[in-house]
Amino acid sequence: YLADTYRHFISDIRVVPNRLEKDVWLPLVSERRTAPKPRVGWAGGTTHQGDLILLKEIIEQTRNEVDWVFFGMCPDELRPLIAEYHDLVPFDEYPARLATLNLDIAVAPLAITDFNRGKSNLRLLEYGALGIPVVCTDINPYQDSPACRVQNKASEWVEALRERINDPEAREREGNTMRDWVYRNFLLED
Repeated sequence: YLADTYRHFISDIRVVPNRLEKDVWLPLVSERRTAPKPRVGWAGGTTHQGDLILLKEIIEQTRNEVDWVFFGMCPDELRPLIAEYHDLVPFDEYPARLATLNLDIAVAPLAITDFNRGKSNLRLLEYGALGIPVVCTDINPYQDSPACRVQNKASEWVEALRERINDPEAREREGNTMRDWVYRNFLLED
């Protein structure tokens, strides 16, 4: 998307995909089914405030079925609706901390904006390296991935989440598929 958008400035544009370091990500283990209810989580920083507006209705509709876990940032209006909030940690501690959340499902909502169309798939890579299945917005950076991509309509998000909430074996297979995708295509040393 960025190359296409800026091609009129210069013809020699090279897009270098994100990669994860083997030594950092491969030793990590994110456990599954560690709580009575599935743990659904989101990780990110303050630049995602607008992206998270979409989640309010989704959290309200599913919060009795899952434990919502936020890591890094959580808008004030969502705090009463979630089960856990974890503050940001130093950059080098982030991968291990994400793994300790033991998420059963991860979400990656993005508002449909030019800025978000130009983002990378880094969040999917991080979740995927941990074997976590992902429900995400159907937007440029997340296409060509095995994540479940949905339109930014609460009904689509809730339906996709409930499919995974109610079928632990299928969601774990999806998580394994995400991990295989990352290991096959997105390791820095390869």
